[in-house]
Amino acid sequence: MSNLSYMLAAVMRRGPRFLIQYVRDSLAFDLFHGTNTHLRVPKSDHADIDAEKKDGVLYVASFTSVVRKTLLEAERILGKEEFGNAQFIDLGCGKGKALLVYAVDHAGVTRHPAIGIEYDPGLCEVARTNVAKITSGASSPAIHCDSAVNVEKYLTGDRLIVYMYNPFGGQTLRAVLSALGRHPHILIYVDPVERGLLPDLGYNICAANEGRLHADTWIVATHPGSGEASAIQTSEFARRS
Repeated sequence: MSNLSYMLAAVMRRGPRFLIQYVRDSLAFDLFHGTNTHLRVPKSDHADIDAEKKDGVLYVASFTSVVRKTLLEAERILGKEEFGNAQFIDLGCGKGKALLVYAVDHAGVTRHPAIGIEYDPGLCEVARTNVAKITSGASSPAIHCDSAVNVEKYLTGDRLIVYMYNPFGGQTLRAVLSALGRHPHILIYVDPVERGLLPDLGYNICAANEGRLHADTWIVATHPGSGEASAIQTSEFARRS
């Protein structure tokens, strides 16, 4: 289904409020910043990359308001100083929308450059082009074309804020959460299809929103980390949670 057909079908199904929200939360950001994030990319258009292709989900841009609200929740949990010390990571970053919102709002006050990980080479190139239109220099978000299961290769922070807009499920999601579980982190999970996994994996859900759409339904959860590198910080992180 083309993007135009999808939009017409969505408006017919959900009413004019959906179109207003889409313009405000997806299209307006691109028009203002000259970026290209709002058009969805069907799963069939993604690169054919074995297990990640099987477990992956189509690309849909995050709502600007959702990125901002969930990051405010992360800041509330950590406090301003620790929020600035945390590294922001977008897994399955697609065209980079969450990274762009983070860069506009927070990049100047954070210690570690944000990173996005995306397995599709075409989307990686779009994301890099978008990032270059927003920011440059050492604080600019870095886009890594790789599987999210390799997330630990790219970490520079001791504490993480991990953003996911339902990028994948199945064994890929389990492998990613297993790797992240070695590090203290906050998980922002938009359209949390497999939220039922989280309590058994040591997550504490701190905030949630049941929206009208998949795009504005989210949870924010904390994990104290279990690896040797994070042991010193575990008790403090659990207390803040």
